[in-house]
Amino acid sequence: MALAGVKGVRIESGFATDKDLFAMKQALMSAVLLSGLALVSTASASRGKDVFVPGQPLQQQIARIEVELKDGETYSELKQDERTRVNDALARMRAAVEQYPARDSMPEPVQTQVFNDQQVVNTVLTQAREDSRLICQREKPIGSNRTTTQCMTVAERARQKERAQQDMRQVMRAGSTVN
Repeated sequence: MALAGVKGVRIESGFATDKDLFAMKQALMSAVLLSGLALVSTASASRGKDVFVPGQPLQQQIARIEVELKDGETYSELKQDERTRVNDALARMRAAVEQYPARDSMPEPVQTQVFNDQQVVNTVLTQAREDSRLICQREKPIGSNRTTTQCMTVAERARQKERAQQDMRQVMRAGSTVN
């Protein structure tokens, strides 16, 4: 395929036909679409999943959650009042499961209470798991060429940021240094 250039000079295209150009565009669009789908699936996979998994025995899940609560790592940023709230909900659920081993034998009010307790546990522990996630960053301290690794949980970073903002507000208001 020839194109008209400056002063009648013919410029040759690298594509032999329009069919080749169409195939190239189609391949490029397919690659863009696949990369977009990969990003979406990665983003949805990284969202916090519920603590209770449907279809698995409730007693086993309660036992797993209790072990994770006690390990000191999985939910390290869980506040004491939230920990008490989760433990109370787990105790109510355990009592209901022990009294009614088959879900079909549970009366409807008990099923509703178990469902509500599951939602409480899911909500509190999903947020705690996110806050307890450890993020490490390599930094060079001022005046040094040696990099160090600084690891903090998401909640620790948020507290540090909030503290720095408070210090800056105080300095801006008072015009003095913060101790």
